Amino acid sequence: MVENPHFATVEDWAAAEGLLGFTPLRPSETAGYVLDALRIHVMDHRMRELPRGQRTLEAHYVGFVFTQSRPGEAEARRLAFDLAYGAAARQATVAGREGRTYEEGLVPEPDDPDGQMPAVVVWPDGDLFLLIASGTDGVDVPALLKIAESVYR
Repeated sequence: MVENPHFATVEDWAAAEGLLGFTPLRPSETAGYVLDALRIHVMDHRMRELPRGQRTLEAHYVGFVFTQSRPGEAEARRLAFDLAYGAAARQATVAGREGRTYEEGLVPEPDDPDGQMPAVVVWPDGDLFLLIASGTDGVDVPALLKIAESVYR
């Protein structure tokens, strides 16, 4: 994982919770992919420390990334339903919660270090915003939905 001064890497989920303003959800199903890193967005673009309540957790697995933040109910819905994460959104349900899926992520800017995500699942859960995106090996939407569902088991 490339070092980025905007993120803090933590050892485990308990340490992540200590830096966040919420208890992070953990998938019990990972399609066989192992956790590679837990990173928390702690600095903004001007290198100012973000308050705990404005931080985002990125759980990087070998085949996908699970991102979660607590922006508040209205903002979580806006992020899930008003922003595009790919060319063609489809309605989905994640453990009874309305969401969206994308077979292919947006084409990124040329200098984007992450590249294009092949598949994306997004949904709000109250004041939480959740996103699961596949890595370059192409985990598909059905597999991402199983992972998403597993955070509620």
